[in-house]
Amino acid sequence: MQALLGMRRMDQLTVLKLGGSAITDKARECTPDIPAIQHIADQLRDYDLPLILVHGGGSYAHTFVTRSGLGKGLRDRSQLRSISETEFYLSQLTRIICASLLLRNKLPIPFHPMSFVTLDKGKVKGIILDPIRKALRAGLIPLLHGDLVFDESQGIGVLSGDRLASLIGPRLGASRVLLGCDVRGVYSENPRTFPNATLIPEVTRENFRLALDASRGPSGDATGMGAKVREAIRIAKNGCECYIFNLREKKALKGLLERNRITGTRFVPWTNSRKSSKQSRRRA
Repeated sequence: MQALLGMRRMDQLTVLKLGGSAITDKARECTPDIPAIQHIADQLRDYDLPLILVHGGGSYAHTFVTRSGLGKGLRDRSQLRSISETEFYLSQLTRIICASLLLRNKLPIPFHPMSFVTLDKGKVKGIILDPIRKALRAGLIPLLHGDLVFDESQGIGVLSGDRLASLIGPRLGASRVLLGCDVRGVYSENPRTFPNATLIPEVTRENFRLALDASRGPSGDATGMGAKVREAIRIAKNGCECYIFNLREKKALKGLLERNRITGTRFVPWTNSRKSSKQSRRRA
C-alpha cells in the first residue's frame, strides 16, 4: 500500500469544477445533460494524476434554494422540506456523474459538504479535509458538490461549488483549479447580451479589477460569473493557478488537463502568495 501511495503525484493535484449550467438543463427542473456528462467522462478516461471533482447543482438545486429562500438562511420550519429535497436531488446528480465515470473505469467517491463544512454568517467556520486527502492518496477521485451547509448564525447557508473549489484547492496544495462553465471565460461584457464583447485571456494582480468590473451584473442564479471571478481571484491570491473555460467546448477539458493552450481565461498566481497558501493548508 505504501508503494501505491508513493506513486501518487500529489504535487500535481487538479481541482475541476463541473458547472451546473454545463451539466444540467437549467430550464427544466432536475434534468441532467447526459451527453455533456458523458463527454466530460470521456475526456477524463485516460487522466491519471490526482484529481478532485466538484459539480454544481444546476437544475437539481437552484430551483429549490431560490423558491424556499434558503439562500437567506433558515427562518421557519416550512423550509425544512426544501433542505431535504435539495440534498436528495443533489445526490441523484452525483450518482449520474459517478455512473458515467465508473463505466470508464474511473473511481469516484462522493463527499457531501454538509457533513464536513460549517459556516458562520456565510463565512467558513470549520472544514475537515483529512478524509479527502486519504481518498486521494489511495488513488480515488473525491467527488464533491455545491451544497447547503449549516450556519452558526443563520441556520443554513449556501456553499457554491466555486467557493468550495477555492476553499479546498489551496488547502490541499493543488497546482491548479479549473472552473468549467458554459462560456469560454471572462468577457469585457456579457457575451449573450453584447455580441462584440471580447474575451479577457489573462487576469493578473495588475488587471484583476478589470475582470471584476466586467463580470458584475444581475443574475437569477444562486451563483454567477461575478461570484466565479471573485473565487478565481481568491485562488490566484493563494498561489494557485486557475482557469475559467467552456466545459461544453469539444476537448477543451482534455486540452487543459494535458496543459495545452486553449481558449479561456487564465488567472495567474500572485507571486507573493506562497506563504499564505501554506498557512491555509496548516489551518485545514
